[in-house]
Amino acid sequence: MKKKGIFLLAGVLVIGILAFALQTHLKVQTYKLESSKITSPVRLAVVTDLHSTIYSENQEELVALLEAQEPDAILLSGDIADDEVPHDGTKQLLDAIGNTYPGFYVSGNHEHWSGEYEKIAEMIASYGVTVLEGETTKLDLNGNVIQIAGVNDPDKFSDFSEWESQLEQVKEERNDDDFTILLSHRPELVQWYAESGFDLVAAGHAHGGQVRIPFILNGLFAPNQGWLPEYAGGMYPLEGTTMVVSRGLCKNNLPRIWNPPEVVMVELVPNEV
Repeated sequence: MKKKGIFLLAGVLVIGILAFALQTHLKVQTYKLESSKITSPVRLAVVTDLHSTIYSENQEELVALLEAQEPDAILLSGDIADDEVPHDGTKQLLDAIGNTYPGFYVSGNHEHWSGEYEKIAEMIASYGVTVLEGETTKLDLNGNVIQIAGVNDPDKFSDFSEWESQLEQVKEERNDDDFTILLSHRPELVQWYAESGFDLVAAGHAHGGQVRIPFILNGLFAPNQGWLPEYAGGMYPLEGTTMVVSRGLCKNNLPRIWNPPEVVMVELVPNEV
């Protein structure tokens, strides 16, 4: 083969690899979690780090994906809004899901960076979503009592001890007889989660480490974890609890390489006999 043909073939291969690597189509990532506290299956959608990204007109692409998964509840684990991007994408999503599914929200760092967190929280609540700020709520899902607690992102506070106090508050309200879920934006706080007693922790923030190499590198860099983050995205057993970290939905900033935006589905099922 002539050199020109070799270079042409190599160029096509490189372009093909990059096109695949930079794919931004939505993905569903499903994790199954068994529990003796669950008597019938429950499907939870974990939606994080939207940063007001828009997926087609009126969020139709994202909404259709969520509808197809038939979640029993939607967990919004922070950075649904952004500090630099207008809130249009956030409002469009909430308008579609807020009064359709039980929804629960905790803040991420960017909502606090915006300087208008209180307005954002009020906006989210206006769509029928429960905003959790060191609070706990219960609901019945398919005959299961599910307790959902949530804490603000640490950037809400001037001192980290205030975040610890908020976590202690929801820990005290936890009922060990119920299946308990903690919504908290940051996955790197595993020391506190492992000792929390919650059955499930739902987090985001890491954006999947931005760059992945399938089967080799789970994430290159994540905020507050640095290079080669341990908790870029996935399901992680932490002593008495399990943490699920979503790679999130943001497409507004740096390119995602081999790291498509995702909605996480957590299937809670009874222990297999």
